[in-house]
Amino acid sequence: MRRPKLSYRLRVFVPLCAIMLPAKAAYSDEPPSFESELFTNGMLVYSDDFDGEFNRQRWGAPTKNKEIKDGRLFVTAQFTSREEAMKVLKRDHHLGLEPVVHLNRIPEQFVCHLRYRCEKKELETGRPILQIGHHMIKFNYIKGGGHRIQLPDGPAFSEPESNMKLNEWIDLAIEYKPGTIRISVNGHSKTYAHEKVTIINEKDKHGPRFTWKGGPGCRIVFDSVRLWECDE
Repeated sequence: MRRPKLSYRLRVFVPLCAIMLPAKAAYSDEPPSFESELFTNGMLVYSDDFDGEFNRQRWGAPTKNKEIKDGRLFVTAQFTSREEAMKVLKRDHHLGLEPVVHLNRIPEQFVCHLRYRCEKKELETGRPILQIGHHMIKFNYIKGGGHRIQLPDGPAFSEPESNMKLNEWIDLAIEYKPGTIRISVNGHSKTYAHEKVTIINEKDKHGPRFTWKGGPGCRIVFDSVRLWECDE
């Protein structure tokens, strides 16, 4: 049986007896509580458990490779072969052979809680990856477990203690303001303060967004999203 969806805070602290209750009883209709190490205030601008309609503003146009089912968002590749893709798209590049999805309209300062997983046989070089800011801060797996943060044109930081692995759920919390980002993965938290910490890509006409790319043979599954716009 699929457990009821809870906010990041509730998933960490709610008693076991509450988890065993029906979903409607395990949490109220009130917005999830805001908690942050970087900010004192936050306004909830997006919350989704994928129990309703597809949110076009946040995830782009609904397509056959993005499907909401059983309270989750599933993202797959558009095509399974190069030949099929070239025949349909009439080009030889950006062929949709891997799952690619964007979470759009990311605030200039934010806190975001996500629960997702990447289903794939094995890691490839640079895949799967989450780009915090399109082509900006890179968040990906370490072989053997853990994650790595790569700042744009800056240093990289390896965090094996998070034990992040393919095919397992990732409880990810991101807090960001220009020059500082705090990332918590499965409870392992670290703050990075550096001049290269930015999600702004001047060449991206769509504005700040998250981008996931899974590589061939991957499926990305989202269970919940919470996004707050923050001030100091």
